[in-house]
Amino acid sequence: MRLLSVNQAKSGMKLASSVFTDDGKVLLGAGVQLTDRLILGLIRSGTDSIYIEDARTDDIVVKDLIQPETRTKTIETIKKTVRQITNSNTIARRISVKDMGLHFQEAFHSILEDLMNNEEIVLHLTNLTAQSGAMYHHAVNVAVLSTAVGMSIGYNRKQLTELGIGALLHDIGKIALPPELTAKTTRWTAEEQEIAKQHAMNGFDILRKQHDISLLSAHVALQHHERLNGSGYPQGLKGQQIHEYAQIVGICDVYDSLTTPRPWRRRYLPQDALEYLMGSGGYLFDHSLINAFRQHIAIFPLGTGVVLNTGESGVVCKVDANYCHRPVVRVLKDGRGNDLRFSYEIDLKSELRTSIIGFEDEELFNVKSIVNR
Repeated sequence: MRLLSVNQAKSGMKLASSVFTDDGKVLLGAGVQLTDRLILGLIRSGTDSIYIEDARTDDIVVKDLIQPETRTKTIETIKKTVRQITNSNTIARRISVKDMGLHFQEAFHSILEDLMNNEEIVLHLTNLTAQSGAMYHHAVNVAVLSTAVGMSIGYNRKQLTELGIGALLHDIGKIALPPELTAKTTRWTAEEQEIAKQHAMNGFDILRKQHDISLLSAHVALQHHERLNGSGYPQGLKGQQIHEYAQIVGICDVYDSLTTPRPWRRRYLPQDALEYLMGSGGYLFDHSLINAFRQHIAIFPLGTGVVLNTGESGVVCKVDANYCHRPVVRVLKDGRGNDLRFSYEIDLKSELRTSIIGFEDEELFNVKSIVNR
């Protein structure tokens, strides 16, 4: 399979991986042959990229870190909780939702089991989702990444559960924001951003009332926008005043937000998002936590068409978790852009004079400077 921007898709191509709606349902299934009408529908839905079948790359299979059933189950749990709270008409009194903690423990334990059974925890751009409302997928992505970091720094099961549930619910306070604000498809104004910042305190107020959810998980919702230098919100905390769980979720939240397309911008290159985080080490985020995070990111995701400094181009076909920045590339075109009769593979971690200098499909990413919303 190969990763392709929707704008580069052509009628007759077949999907190699399903495209999902924001609530985890299949929008278009794997194997569907694209038509001009279907491609237009994908564009209108906000989907920016797809995996397509390609005889030369059929053996490249990109899998999510968790099972599709786990993702769907977790999204359903989040949706059910949102419905319970919003339908109660008592958000202002911060109701207690029956068995909320139990349901999220069950959902998170499925995530944890999937990760523990995964030999190499490396994130690729696998979540192809219509962007009409991807809050649920964002919550799952942040929880998966946060748990991977927690595992790498030695958290026990209790700590991982507190961290993971906090990550799943870190944005729950957004349900108390004005609907016209959360549904907006253009950048927020300065005034709207100030209103949106209330979601951190809203989330804490909702979660601290749940008797079966840890107060530390609630503090993740409260503090995930706090920054080491005190520039964050809602309390302007500094350094060790910010709980480590919230620092981890803050890092993963920023990364997933940057590498996910928005109606007003494309997704950012994984290496650009990671460079932003690395540059903020010791200033916005803890150095050691960023280093733990970067171990699980495929800077050049599987199935991505890349250009080498030799002029040749091909597709990333293997990623070593210990050398995410030096993948194996299957070369498909020579330096003049001609298709090779026989492809071959270059392992960049041993061929040090060869490097990736760009992407074949530049429409996959926005390469402008990063602006943190």
